[in-house]
Amino acid sequence: MNAQLGRRISAAALATAAGLALAACSSDEEENNATDSAATTQAESAEGTDGSAGAEGDSATPEQPTAADLNAVLATATDPAASEEDKVATVQGGETAPELFETMAASKAETGATFEVVDPVLPGYAPQSVLATVNFSVPEEPGQTADNVEFVYEDGKWKLSQSWACTLITNTVAPEQVPAMCTDGSVENNDGAVSEQ
Repeated sequence: MNAQLGRRISAAALATAAGLALAACSSDEEENNATDSAATTQAESAEGTDGSAGAEGDSATPEQPTAADLNAVLATATDPAASEEDKVATVQGGETAPELFETMAASKAETGATFEVVDPVLPGYAPQSVLATVNFSVPEEPGQTADNVEFVYEDGKWKLSQSWACTLITNTVAPEQVPAMCTDGSVENNDGAVSEQ
């Protein structure tokens, strides 16, 4: 079953990469009287960010993560032993709200809250995002499922989107423990549904 799922994910990633490669390769032709600088600019824009040509080396289309990859993101975010630098790299905008990670780690330690990304991981709203289902539970309470949880690819890493970090934290801690970044109205909330299992 895991091999079959792996093939599906690989096929989806390949299809996404092929579509993006085709989109990157299609551009309007420059007029025949274009200047040398325009031709140089066009050649530079066709080159990948790592110096290779075309979409194959383009870091704008990262490899789609697995559920295990995204579980590692959540595990680091809630690990009290992880460094602050490692933690802030797990959530979009995390560097602006280190208290979020203290709250997440404290909640996990105090309540036994658990988070688990489950397959499938699907392409997201943009080429650098994916959507997944996250099961979360607190002992002696019904488990909950959050659908369409968005992870974004920034700075060479997959991160939990800021709005979903706030959604998950507000569903697992008391209202007075919710960090300011999640209560001051500065976070745009996605239309993801949270339901009881």
